[in-house]
Amino acid sequence: MNQLRRALLGSVCLVASTSATALAQKTYAFGVGGGATVPAGKLADTQKTAYNGLVALAIGVADLPLGVRFDGMYNTIRGNEDVITAPGGGTTTNSDLRVAAALANLVFAFPGTTAKAYIIAGGGLYNSKPDVAGAKAQNNFGLNAGLGSTFGSGPFAIFLEARYHTVSRSEAKGGVYQFVPITLGLLF
Repeated sequence: MNQLRRALLGSVCLVASTSATALAQKTYAFGVGGGATVPAGKLADTQKTAYNGLVALAIGVADLPLGVRFDGMYNTIRGNEDVITAPGGGTTTNSDLRVAAALANLVFAFPGTTAKAYIIAGGGLYNSKPDVAGAKAQNNFGLNAGLGSTFGSGPFAIFLEARYHTVSRSEAKGGVYQFVPITLGLLF
């Protein structure tokens, strides 16, 4: 256990001692984040705001404003507590909706020093499942686009972004749904 602590401490010291100019030339960044997920469109009629988590790998060239970002995202969108009268007289409540996604995005970063605004857009595979016993998960293609900003310099930066996601499903499986995650995270 002591060897693991020494190795971890040594790694932290090595990263901290790396010069800022060398880090400025880095062509990739890892990110983690989380925040609120707001349902949109028809989904807002039956669901309410909950939470999201994000892991990201951003790849770019220091001299170009265009980059690529790969995201893994997990969202829970809470069901309304309202009791709904079903056809035939029964009642039901809306269940939570869980949405996981694997996304590929293009990122255009505007010039800046410690704060940089960016536009992000892309698509990927969305896996959705109502939080109900016996419900089956569905895999569908979807698109996303949004705005964000990074703050900071050196080896770490904070990012804040909001993206509109639209996921295509057949009408028989519930139709198209949309949601907007608002995410605060850390890039390193």
